[in-house]
Amino acid sequence: MNRKFLIVAVLFTVVFTCFAFAKNEIKVGYIDGMISVDSRIANYVFDASRGELEEVKLTMEQTQLVYRNDGDGLRTTLDSTPVYPSSIAINGKSLEQYNEDPVEIEGDVSLVFDYGVFEKEVKIIYGPLYEIDVSVSGNIPNNLEIIVPRVGFAAEDRTNEFGKVFTNYYEETKAISIWAIKNSEGANFKVGRDKNANTIEVPYNGLNLHGYMGEAKKNTFIKKAFPDNYVWLSRTINSYPKATSWYDPIFYLFVGLIDWLFKVTGSYGWAIILFTLIIRLIIYPLFHIQTKSMIERKKLEDDPEFKKLNQIKDKQKKQQELMKFYKRKKVNPAGGCLPLLVQMPVFILLYAVIRYQSELFAYGPQFFIWEDLSVGGFAQNIILVLISAVMGFLNSLITSSQPKMAMQGALMATFFPFILIMLPTGLQLYWVTSTIFQFVVTYYVYKKNDIHGISIKEFFASLKKK
Repeated sequence: MNRKFLIVAVLFTVVFTCFAFAKNEIKVGYIDGMISVDSRIANYVFDASRGELEEVKLTMEQTQLVYRNDGDGLRTTLDSTPVYPSSIAINGKSLEQYNEDPVEIEGDVSLVFDYGVFEKEVKIIYGPLYEIDVSVSGNIPNNLEIIVPRVGFAAEDRTNEFGKVFTNYYEETKAISIWAIKNSEGANFKVGRDKNANTIEVPYNGLNLHGYMGEAKKNTFIKKAFPDNYVWLSRTINSYPKATSWYDPIFYLFVGLIDWLFKVTGSYGWAIILFTLIIRLIIYPLFHIQTKSMIERKKLEDDPEFKKLNQIKDKQKKQQELMKFYKRKKVNPAGGCLPLLVQMPVFILLYAVIRYQSELFAYGPQFFIWEDLSVGGFAQNIILVLISAVMGFLNSLITSSQPKMAMQGALMATFFPFILIMLPTGLQLYWVTSTIFQFVVTYYVYKKNDIHGISIKEFFASLKKK
């Protein structure tokens, strides 16, 4: 039975190792007058006839609508009257070429709206930072204006003191819209609480804007997208309700650690593995206390008095007598619980840090057979899930003194990883690394203290008896 189990596991691993998980580039489609631009992290929809951005959805983990046009979707007006494009080109090709199946495009997607004497270009930047570039060039008429998108209400508009940066925030989705004027003399947002604060008059020499429409909590992304304006943006984001959390200093310390490990290794896969090991080593003293408590209890299981007390049929009396026994032996049966409880918030925080980096994983370099660590699913994660299940199974055997206990632990340890199979591969790497670390340390400590669990042979032999 043992050999069959190993053979099946090896075959399963070999089969799925043969698969390559290709990344999807930006897809562009045109149907019913709407242009859809699908990147790995977001979906942008444009109204072709009006030359406006209609909606934006974030699609990394679950689809979330963060913007819908309310007359502010990069609307172009002349003397306060909307003007519409006469033709549209996408990466140099006419709109009609995108009529049928979506077209995959490598790199940025450029939508050029031609208004005759001038043109407006909207560029969806290929990358993880939710960036959009907008430019207006040509023979610019007087009183030409462009209205940048808000994700929330006008009451949440903020403009810096120079009128060069505009932000808008929506508390319900925690999304933010940021637009910065770059290299455009004479162009300014309206400073102060103006209902038209997101409207810019295009100067005669043209206009260039850099935008971000995504989560407000992505501070490191925003810093990369707007390095020159980040000090003001950081203060502004902190002023918005629920845009920040009390644990942010620790959270971003961990985020910075992963970023640094990526720079050192050149791989987000190795960065996650090293990150997990570093944190596990930091909190090892807590794990050691927990393991020491388990070993002390296990040593008492060979005590004749413990075996005798364990045969008491009255559960309440049995529990009382066992507690007295532990007290006499100066062993706290709950000694491992507190360290475990202290570790849980740390692991939850680490889990959040890994999720935070998902966009970077989507555009990061290939890690072994995994090209995109932000993707989840059965085919993508089965190898890692099997490793976690096997490690959990072996760990349950080491820490069990009876086949019945081993069976309960093995069922939980092997079943639980399959619950997580739909999570991104980056999170799976964190989980499998943590599981392997726990197995190695537990095996070493138990062997050093001459504590023996249930062997694989004994475990399967107990199944045959049943």
